[in-house]
Amino acid sequence: MRARTGLLTLVSGAFILLASAKADPPAVPAVPAAPLTVPPAVPRTATTGTAPQRYRGTLAEFDGPFLTLTLAGKKTVTLGMTTQTRIVHNRALMLGDLQAGSYVGVAALKGADGKLRALGIRVYPASMAGQGEGAYPIDPANPMRLLINGAIGGTTPGGAGGVVTVVFHGGIVAAGAPCIGRAAQGGCSGGAEIQFARGVPIIAIEAGDTAQLLPGATLNVSAAPDATGTLVATSVTIERDAPPPKPTP
Repeated sequence: MRARTGLLTLVSGAFILLASAKADPPAVPAVPAAPLTVPPAVPRTATTGTAPQRYRGTLAEFDGPFLTLTLAGKKTVTLGMTTQTRIVHNRALMLGDLQAGSYVGVAALKGADGKLRALGIRVYPASMAGQGEGAYPIDPANPMRLLINGAIGGTTPGGAGGVVTVVFHGGIVAAGAPCIGRAAQGGCSGGAEIQFARGVPIIAIEAGDTAQLLPGATLNVSAAPDATGTLVATSVTIERDAPPPKPTP
């Protein structure tokens, strides 16, 4: 714009109006602005090669890009969510819900009488059938604590619980020896009858989705930083659904 009426110049802190010349003032070269670094509006995929951090708590809020957990001691942590975040839903079952052929993992304790007693049962998706199959110790300090991965052969309700039969492939054993160990090519085939007491948890592990991320749900989350340092959830397990809303009086 041509200054034809006047030019304001600051002298000793006061403004003085000076007559302007008819010629245009010399152009002042534009100084390029420094680029602004704006944090991403949504988190990026977590970087690989970083040890995951684990958090367990109650979901306080989920708005799509981020979820906030309330941890022990009423501390909170906010974690990013991306399309790469794996969501798993745990659904509680009863003994009668177990179907023959379903692939399960049973944590069991072998007693002095030789009987196996279930500590917990996990029902896996069909896509996981065969993974970790066999019967083997899971606690180096206690060889009587076993994990038995295989297919449900049958269930027999009775008394305050029942019996679960699991069939599996194991390792290579001597002729006539019980089938044990992890499944191996040319290995044995066996089965185990496991005593089930009422109250032992039976959990079906299923694919979950964001519609199940409701305030009050209990979550177990693995997270790692993305390229900006934002913690991003790599997997979310919904261990317990949010309680139903209270009826309006």
